[in-house]
Amino acid sequence: MDNLTQLGIGIAIGMLAGTTGTHGSARGRMTLLAAVIGLVVGFLLAGALGGVLALVGAAAACLVISDLVFGASRREGSGGGALGFIVALAALIVVAISVLVPILVIVVAIALAWLGISRHRRAQRKHAGLRVLR
Repeated sequence: MDNLTQLGIGIAIGMLAGTTGTHGSARGRMTLLAAVIGLVVGFLLAGALGGVLALVGAAAACLVISDLVFGASRREGSGGGALGFIVALAALIVVAISVLVPILVIVVAIALAWLGISRHRRAQRKHAGLRVLR
């Protein structure tokens, strides 16, 4: 159960880092920062395995959430701040879930993976017609 707690805390760290909505090389730097913070926090709380789980959760969550926030801010203009606030509240809820009911972190991880995969598929379909023209 402690391992799920560390994974949930790592996911929350990545979600908070992803609220910046960076793209390109800045997103890579922010993902590395979130992964290092997740590693340190997980290592301090539960040792090496906890550090690795928090690192993986932070990196994955930062990639998915920064893509989500970047896409929304591109469509809405400056209205992406509200989405960042909502994601920050969701990160607090993930921390509460991981501390109180660690088994539900599995549901959070599955939802995060589903969000990332569905966004990737949608982007592939969007550009599929352009690849035929080459």
